[in-house]
Amino acid sequence: MQTLTAFDRYLNALLARNPWTNVYGFVRSLLALGTLCTFLLNDMGTLFRPIAGQTDCPSCIGLAQYSLFCWLGDLETARWVCIGILSLVVIGIYPRLTALLHVYVGFSFMSTAILVDGGDQVTLVLSTLLLPLALTDPRTWHWASLPVDTGASTAFQFRKLIALTSYGLLRLQVALIYFEACVGKFKVAEWADGTALYYWLSNPTFGLSPEMQSLLLPILTNRWLIVLLTWSVLVLEGGLFLGLTLEPKYRRYLLWAGVGFHFMIILIHGLPTFFMAMTAALIIFLRPYSQPFNTRPVVSRFRKLTAPLQLEETATVSPARV
Repeated sequence: MQTLTAFDRYLNALLARNPWTNVYGFVRSLLALGTLCTFLLNDMGTLFRPIAGQTDCPSCIGLAQYSLFCWLGDLETARWVCIGILSLVVIGIYPRLTALLHVYVGFSFMSTAILVDGGDQVTLVLSTLLLPLALTDPRTWHWASLPVDTGASTAFQFRKLIALTSYGLLRLQVALIYFEACVGKFKVAEWADGTALYYWLSNPTFGLSPEMQSLLLPILTNRWLIVLLTWSVLVLEGGLFLGLTLEPKYRRYLLWAGVGFHFMIILIHGLPTFFMAMTAALIIFLRPYSQPFNTRPVVSRFRKLTAPLQLEETATVSPARV
C-alpha cells in the first residue's frame, strides 16, 4: 500500500509538469533549420547523383519508393515542397500537423539522397521520437505558453503522460548516441593510444586548412598535448552520457561544453547542419523542459520595430466620427 501511495505521489508530481514549452519547440525548429539550409544552399545535383551500380537517381527501391522525391518525380519541385514544409516547422505553427510532414521530409531525404551525414540521421531519429510530443500538443504554435484554462480531464492527463514518456525516450536516445560515440572509439587503435586527432586534423580533405595547420603545428606534433586533446574528446562524450543521471542544475555546464565541442567541429570540419542537429539533441537532453527560453526580449524588440507601422495603419484606417 505504501509503494502504491509513493507511486501515486510520483505520478501526480510528474503530471503536474508541462512538457509543451518552447524548449521542445526550439528543438523542432533547429532540427528543421538544419535540413532547410541543406535544401536552400545545395544544388539538387549535388545531393542526388548516380553512384556505382545505380543508374536511376533517385533510386526508388524498397521503402524509398514512398519518398517524396520518388512520388513527385521532379527533384526541383520536391525540393521546394520540402522547403515549404520545413519553413512551417521552423515557424512552429500547427505542430500536430507539421510534425508528421517533418518526419516524412526526413525519411524522403535519408532514403533517396546520396550525400547525407550523421546530422541528417540524428534529425530523422529525433523528429520521429518528437512525434508523441507534437501530436499531443494542444497549442497551435509551439512558441506559445500552454493556456491556463486547459482542462484537467483524464484524456488530457493521458496525453500529457504520453508526452512526458516521449521526453524520457528522447533523453535516453541522445545519451546512447554519446555512449556509443565514446565506447565505440576504443575499438580504434588511434583513439586508444591518443593519436586520432593528429590524423584527423592533418587530413588534407577533412582536417584543418593549411593556414590553421601551420598555426597549430606545435600542438599537433607535441606528443603529450595531442594525447591529452584526443582523450579529452572521449572524456567529454562519456561525461555527456552521464548527463542522464545528473541533477538539472549541473546539466547546463555539460550543455555548454557539448555545444562548444560541436562548434569546434564546424571550425575544423565545416559541418554546420551537423552542429544544428547535435545542438538540438543536447538541448532536449540536458535542458529541463520546465525551464522555457525567455522570448520576451525578442517579442519586445519586434513590437518596438513594428510599432510605427501599427500606428500608421491605425491612423490610416481610423473611422471618421459621425
